[in-house]
Amino acid sequence: MNRGAHPEAPASPRGLCLRKAAIVTIFAGFASLCCSSLHSQEPFRLDAIHSFGFSTTFSPDSSHILIGDAEQRRIWTLGVEYSHLLHQGRRFRFDYEGSIMPLYEETDPFVSGTTFVLNGAPVIFAQPPMRVIYVAHEPVGTFLTPGGTSVPIYDLAGREDTYAAAFSPLGVRVSAFPRRRIQPSLSLDLGFVVSARDLPIEDSSWFNFLFSFGPGLQFFTSPNVSLRVEYLYRHASNAGLGDQNPGVDQGVTRLTLSRRW
Repeated sequence: MNRGAHPEAPASPRGLCLRKAAIVTIFAGFASLCCSSLHSQEPFRLDAIHSFGFSTTFSPDSSHILIGDAEQRRIWTLGVEYSHLLHQGRRFRFDYEGSIMPLYEETDPFVSGTTFVLNGAPVIFAQPPMRVIYVAHEPVGTFLTPGGTSVPIYDLAGREDTYAAAFSPLGVRVSAFPRRRIQPSLSLDLGFVVSARDLPIEDSSWFNFLFSFGPGLQFFTSPNVSLRVEYLYRHASNAGLGDQNPGVDQGVTRLTLSRRW
């Protein structure tokens, strides 16, 4: 069932509370990093080897960008990141990076019946909720009233949260102009997502492979503390492990606050 939508259920209160808690956590972590940097009188560390940071990503939607077909997914994550210097020259710096996202929230569309309006009142035919690949905004059929008038029938749609965890143990970052406080970068991360139930729909898989890549800018607010903003292409799919494998493509904004030493 990949069809018409109308209306949708409100967002999960639990999800909203988690997002608020995450914002507090991020700013608390940033404040801690900044305080540490104020007490440190070290010069700008061009030879820093390690980096540790707090990271969050958000995408309000999904669509077919390259290989994924599941649409209308909203995904938000919170985690930590570690990087290690591999090589540094005058113009470029190469780092290994890995990340753990213990909170990976995916919001999927579902259909729970059909509805139409008869004599000004809604008529609903309910069914068990079923997550779908996408929900289109057009009628799925018509109903012929006793007076001979046809009225459109719509799917009754809503949204449902699934909580998971993601790991990206394999990653690399290339940064340009490593001697400057504003550094363009390009990253590639490979990993997987595990959840208590199939994602993004039933009969897919609880285990999905994950990869992302894209550009960003890293701003050093002090010699060892930085804020990085990136826009990534991210894809998750089960590579045929499940009976269905629609895959999820997204454009993702990632924000990382880190300290290196």
